[in-house]
Amino acid sequence: MPGGARPEGKPHPCQPVKNRLMNQSRLSVLYFDDEASCLDVFKQMFGDSYEIRTALTLKEARRALTEDSFDVVISDYLMPETDGLTFLQEVAALNPANYRVMLTGTLGIGNLTHELSAGSVHCFLRKPWNDESIRTAFELAELSRAERITRNGSERVHS
Repeated sequence: MPGGARPEGKPHPCQPVKNRLMNQSRLSVLYFDDEASCLDVFKQMFGDSYEIRTALTLKEARRALTEDSFDVVISDYLMPETDGLTFLQEVAALNPANYRVMLTGTLGIGNLTHELSAGSVHCFLRKPWNDESIRTAFELAELSRAERITRNGSERVHS
């Protein structure tokens, strides 16, 4: 390319990963919790930086999953209609590529280890959550998405 110009929209390969990720579309997040106040605070805190959709009931969460594809699915653990592990196992069966986060204040270490090794949950966060822990989970999800995009691109090149 003349003068080292790059096609528009293509990041330079030496650009830091974090900046390259920011050039991609914003992460889409589904947050399922039976506490409306948690959902409201979450949207206020993260809605400017991420595409946030919330679900207060299992029916709403399932409908969201049929209507949209999400990069990240977050679920509370203890809810009246289902538990978060069961829900995230269902999510993993529908879309193994998304990044799944469990929020819990009650789960024991044995369950954590089993679910992490089974792959239905990628990250466990304590409730009440804080801004930094959620943002860290989102950064991990962005890296996972970038790896998947890179892997799929190189698979197409080698096919």
